[in-house]
Amino acid sequence: MLKYLLPTLLFFACQVDRDRPVLQQSFRMEAPLPPAPVYDYDTTQWTEMTDLDPTILLDLRYATENNFMKQQVYDCGRCFYRKEVARALARVQGTLKAQGLGLKMYDCYRPAPYQQRLWDILPDARYVARPSRGSLHSRGAAADLTIVTLATGEELDMGTTYDFFGEAAYTTTTDLPADVLANRALFQAAMRAEGFGTIRTEWWHFNFLGARLGLADWVWSCE
Repeated sequence: MLKYLLPTLLFFACQVDRDRPVLQQSFRMEAPLPPAPVYDYDTTQWTEMTDLDPTILLDLRYATENNFMKQQVYDCGRCFYRKEVARALARVQGTLKAQGLGLKMYDCYRPAPYQQRLWDILPDARYVARPSRGSLHSRGAAADLTIVTLATGEELDMGTTYDFFGEAAYTTTTDLPADVLANRALFQAAMRAEGFGTIRTEWWHFNFLGARLGLADWVWSCE
């Protein structure tokens, strides 16, 4: 008798399984990874400051006619440094941010062909380094810059404009208003703490005091 009932039992068992709702397995979709950034420069040699810290402001005068030569020298304005110099500047920015302040760059790395352009316009070693000797700007190790209030972008009063040629711009000049002297002292302290040294004749100019770097003729893209 059982052998006759067995097919019938198997039939009903299959029907029950067929009618039972199937539990759908849920899968969590992982978010796709963002594409790797694409750079148009050699990141083993250079760092663009806007990539490292976009809160640093740019006012690159030689990419405009707003400079003491009244001529555009650079084809376009971008701010590059050797990697260790860029990291040091970013640390200065971090220190200043805690006080609501930040950096504004007037001039950064200056390719050797652009140094030659400056010399062709003004061949005077008092104001422009000879291309054969080169400038620390052309080594990616010099900065022309100032301090601004982050909230407004307003520059702190340093006593003179950028590229002012006279004793009022000297870092050794003390016959200046107290607030100007305080601003310059703040500026120098922040820069010196991260390995930069100043020069006597330009409050805005600082040289990175690390190992002497080679002159470079690489020119950034303007596309």
